[in-house]
Amino acid sequence: MLLVHDLSVEDSSEFISLLPPNSKVFSKEIDNIKPCLGCFNCWVKTPGKCIIEDAYTEMPKYILENGTFVIITEIKYGCYSSYVKNVIDRSIGILLPFFQTVNGELHHLPRYYKHLKLIVLGYGKDVTPDEEETFKELVKGNAINLCVHEYETYIIKDISEAKTILKNL
Repeated sequence: MLLVHDLSVEDSSEFISLLPPNSKVFSKEIDNIKPCLGCFNCWVKTPGKCIIEDAYTEMPKYILENGTFVIITEIKYGCYSSYVKNVIDRSIGILLPFFQTVNGELHHLPRYYKHLKLIVLGYGKDVTPDEEETFKELVKGNAINLCVHEYETYIIKDISEAKTILKNL
């Protein structure tokens, strides 16, 4: 399992023990991520690998190796936190720069054919119904964009609710 989260070290410490052995964890509190340059070198010069040298250089590899990609993010105006958005941006090397039509929309082709599962837990005490709807649509769109056919979205008010969800994965 690959877990990417924007939690504090204190909040995340109780979740790590719930993960299967050999899980990989990325956190804004531990790993300093540099922003995507939008250069598309991960598509053409270094296929599947970002040219930025940091812990996130090989995000597509980490996603593929682990099979299950779990995101825990604060919901900000119906979207991911900036840290999680940056991780997703740095993962586009998992795709090819070519397009296919999916449900009447243009989307990239997968670079690798592997069954992946995406599980996204969005949290926030004051998330409005409109923000919830926007968030669910965003996750659905990202699942389609990342060529992930199996995905789940959870919206929780309190981060402690994530423990139950992670235990059941």
